[in-house]
Amino acid sequence: MVLIARELLRFLLPVAALSAALGAFAQDAASNSRSIRDGVFTSAQAERGQTAYTGPCDRCHGYKLDGAPDDPDMLPAPPVAGPKFLRKWDGRTLAALFDYLRATMPSNNPGYLSDAEVADLVAYMLSLSGLPSGAEPLRSDRAALARIVIEQ
Repeated sequence: MVLIARELLRFLLPVAALSAALGAFAQDAASNSRSIRDGVFTSAQAERGQTAYTGPCDRCHGYKLDGAPDDPDMLPAPPVAGPKFLRKWDGRTLAALFDYLRATMPSNNPGYLSDAEVADLVAYMLSLSGLPSGAEPLRSDRAALARIVIEQ
């Protein structure tokens, strides 16, 4: 019986240590995270995003970013700003949104936009969703984007 208790203790101690370490990591990650409501882009960046949006994006997602295409021959696309957009992406990070846009948009030529243009587009999407601008531009750095959470 003592042997079993000793083996069990030898197993449980590392598990407890790992659990404590993971808890500390999760707490540290949570304390380093930001919200899209924290002013994560500049107004100048959102303006650049508006320029980048015209052409490759507005044909499908509409001038108002609401998913209603401006071209009557185009099918509707998902909204990329506003409450429906925020609801769809709620709880995900800007890294997930950035990666999705970078890999799939524009649908007829994925990868056409540079990382800087995609960051500007995200800033424009956030701006038209009614989110506040800040003092620092949104960077295309994946690690930085992974710490910014999308909230409705």
